[in-house]
Amino acid sequence: MELKKAVLSFKETYAQAMAVTAPLGSVVSTTTAAILYAGSSVIFTTFLSLLTSALWIYTLSMYTKKLASAGGYYNFNYGAWRSKKLAFLEALTEMVAYTLLNVVNVIAVYTILSVVSDILGIIIPSWVIYSIIGFSVAYPTLISFTHVKKLLGYVVTISATAEAALLISLFFLSLSKGIHFDYFVPKFRNFGDLATAYVLTTVSISGAGAATYLGEETKNPHENVSKGMWLALIIGGISMFLGTYAMIVLWPGTINSLANSNQPLFVEMIKYGVIAFYIALMLSINSLLASNIGTTIGAARILFNLARENAAPKIFTKVNRSGEPLVATAIIGISTAIIVVLSVSVLGITGAFTEVAAVEGVLWLLGRISDGFGAPVFYWRINSLGIANIVIPITATAVNSWGDIQSVLQMDIVQLLMITVFAGIVVSWYILKARKGFPGTLVVDENNNVITIDEYLKKIKALNVR
Repeated sequence: MELKKAVLSFKETYAQAMAVTAPLGSVVSTTTAAILYAGSSVIFTTFLSLLTSALWIYTLSMYTKKLASAGGYYNFNYGAWRSKKLAFLEALTEMVAYTLLNVVNVIAVYTILSVVSDILGIIIPSWVIYSIIGFSVAYPTLISFTHVKKLLGYVVTISATAEAALLISLFFLSLSKGIHFDYFVPKFRNFGDLATAYVLTTVSISGAGAATYLGEETKNPHENVSKGMWLALIIGGISMFLGTYAMIVLWPGTINSLANSNQPLFVEMIKYGVIAFYIALMLSINSLLASNIGTTIGAARILFNLARENAAPKIFTKVNRSGEPLVATAIIGISTAIIVVLSVSVLGITGAFTEVAAVEGVLWLLGRISDGFGAPVFYWRINSLGIANIVIPITATAVNSWGDIQSVLQMDIVQLLMITVFAGIVVSWYILKARKGFPGTLVVDENNNVITIDEYLKKIKALNVR
């Protein structure tokens, strides 16, 4: 059972990268959570995230120019360190981080509905809210069974670009209030809060790297994957930064009241009329759902490829007629639903939103740290090491390491418990199954055939000799 080979072009890799970047969804999801930690300093952390994400995409491009991934970042990890333990750790880190982002986005939909109810002065029946939440979980899962070219080419591309246009429009609207350079200077209670806000904003902007999961399905993956990532970073990352700035500047009250508002964007949009409000509402929810499509696609391909590497049960290699991972996709959707129900039941809406978002952000960057330090090692292995291949990955990884370490030191007991559960899953899975397999060893050659990394590098060396 195989995925469809070489069916995607540059447009679809851009769509996948842009879906996970989800600039508008990020502003009403992870950025809103970041405001709780850093207030107006979220503008500074978003700008810092944009810079380090550019360095991160450069680092990923270093890999994708040489390797096309069969299952995501963890293949690059193995290419650098040649350790199946590290590769498997990153595989599960990425898969769980994507699933938790699904959860955060679903909870964000609920907070949006609550704010809509308050702003419009209407009571939304509980059954309507629960139905929409159920749809928010089910829709990204079910539509991910669609042929990936149609899904990304028609469903995601248009909506992702429209949300960027809205954020840029808000920025131009905010210019009527002048340019506030003081907002670019960080003001924070402690480094832990600043780091957590940085991690949360970085989660979204660096989501452009999600295109790497499509190596097997993309024509000329060594070029098209990188192009898709860079375009999504430029459009999505910049529009997210501009939209975040606009949201802070357009806020009518104090920064403290902004931090206490669940969805400040909609409070601001209603001032410009009901039509503007509903446009922002529909595009925001659509952005969150598109983001969950992208993360579901990525997480399912991690699980699918682990099964091909005998590091996960073989049942996860089953695909449908469209060539989409059937069981793997369903498991990601079911896991999302379970975590939504458990977290909200135990922590409440606000608690679940902030706690899950913080853990998701830490896991999101954890894998990047291993890859970042590994990029120079990989280039050393293939005898192509240069100054830029050392300085840029190390710089990006140093900042990401700071954000992750400070965030971990800031964790409360609930977040530490979540990390402990995750660690238990990783260790148990590895002992029971993955240690018998070869996680991280499969890559894609220039003809989109899945082969081992050793076979691929031998082919490259042979061509270089000729």
